[in-house]
Amino acid sequence: MAQERFKSRGGFILASIGAAVGLGDSLRFPGLCAKYGGGTFLMIYIIALLLIGIPVLNAEIAIGRKFRAGAPVCMAKLNKKAEPLGWASCFNSLGVAVIYAGILGWIIAMTIKIVPLCKASTSMTHAETSGYFFEKVLGHGVSPLVLVCILAAWVLMYLCLRGGAQGLAKTAKFTVLIPVALLSFMAVRGLLYADSGKALYALFVPDFSALGDAELWINAVGQVFFSLSVLVGIMPAYGAYLPEGTNVFADSVIVATADFLVSILSSVVLFTTLYGCGLQGEICESGIATAFMVYPAAITLVFGAGNTVFNGIAGVLFYFSLAMMALQSSVSMIEAAAKPLSEKFGLNKKKLAGVICAVGAAICLVFATSAAPVALDISDHYLNYFNILLLGVIECALLGRHAKNINLAGEINRYTKRAKMPEKPLVFSLKYLSPVALSCLFAWGVYHLIATEGGLYGGYPVWAQLAFGWLISLAVFASGFIICGVGKNFLIKKASPLGKLPR
Repeated sequence: MAQERFKSRGGFILASIGAAVGLGDSLRFPGLCAKYGGGTFLMIYIIALLLIGIPVLNAEIAIGRKFRAGAPVCMAKLNKKAEPLGWASCFNSLGVAVIYAGILGWIIAMTIKIVPLCKASTSMTHAETSGYFFEKVLGHGVSPLVLVCILAAWVLMYLCLRGGAQGLAKTAKFTVLIPVALLSFMAVRGLLYADSGKALYALFVPDFSALGDAELWINAVGQVFFSLSVLVGIMPAYGAYLPEGTNVFADSVIVATADFLVSILSSVVLFTTLYGCGLQGEICESGIATAFMVYPAAITLVFGAGNTVFNGIAGVLFYFSLAMMALQSSVSMIEAAAKPLSEKFGLNKKKLAGVICAVGAAICLVFATSAAPVALDISDHYLNYFNILLLGVIECALLGRHAKNINLAGEINRYTKRAKMPEKPLVFSLKYLSPVALSCLFAWGVYHLIATEGGLYGGYPVWAQLAFGWLISLAVFASGFIICGVGKNFLIKKASPLGKLPR
């Protein structure tokens, strides 16, 4: 099977930025800034990015290029017993992709409905405007509009995947550059408000009294991992597509910097818009609430309560930018699994992508029902938090332990001329800093899981937690061992026409 490659360094950088820049950057990051003292959160985030984020990002891209394979093979090269870990990471990404596809369907539906909302908002209360999506668009039972939008989302994802590495690079030209342009437009509008100075002060000036809040440090470090899309199998797969001569260290820094700048741009948009509309008290850390409750109310006021035409245009542009981000993130997560699966079993990747999208679309239909908010909240918390952290602890420990054996620093610096990744700080970060940070995040999450009012996460009933949380998490980890077992049998049968080992 011919090895795919990105044709250019620019294609790799854009695709990697697209994979890293997601809804967490545009929605959750600004909320965390608001909750933890603005500039104080930014300060801790930058420190964590330098000490932990960039080393892990470099390591994942480098091992992907070194072994020319996705996460399962890379983990097996570090330790034969670690291959199931790589597969679990891939299947966890598929689960998260289903969640993101559901959200993408919601965003497409909101893009369609934002203009009617702006027209109707003049006769609606603030509560009605904020609850518009969940009450009127998603509604109760099954929403035909959301159902069609989710199916459309999966069709778009398949069209992006079918072109392989080159398709990912071409898609990123739209899913990265268009959102940045549209967010810049929204930021300019926000800066024209009379209260923009107060908004920028709240965003950038540190509140040092927040430094004593342990949750600040935990959330800042956690956001680094989640924002860069590391520990989910994406970056090793993209690293495998790297053309020879690529400077891994320089490109990783570019990707991390671009991801951070988009987060800042998104924060400027949120803060200036909400301060300008008098809604600054509604900034929250929940990305879902921000996207589908806070922003709809703010958009109806962006150019004044009665200016429905310009408000509608601003709303369409904003939700279109969110759609591009969600699309690229979903595509990247499916690619992280499709590449190693196609190589493991000799499958046609285009057809495999079609099968994955068809199965994913069928599962994703739950997000068109009234059960969607509960299903999304629980499954996202388990797949996109607990699983990633647990997988990350083991992955980083393996990378740190074997970094010298595989000359990881040498691989990162292979085509570097000036600035280089020093080996000792790299190993220390991977072997100690990252596993400790991830373990603390996991322990903190478990504590909040059992200490939440009402018992267990969010006070949801036990059956919901089992169905959308524990069972899905267990299935992800079990998949790693199942694929390894199936793969061994497949190789045995492939080696012998009779399906038996030769005597």
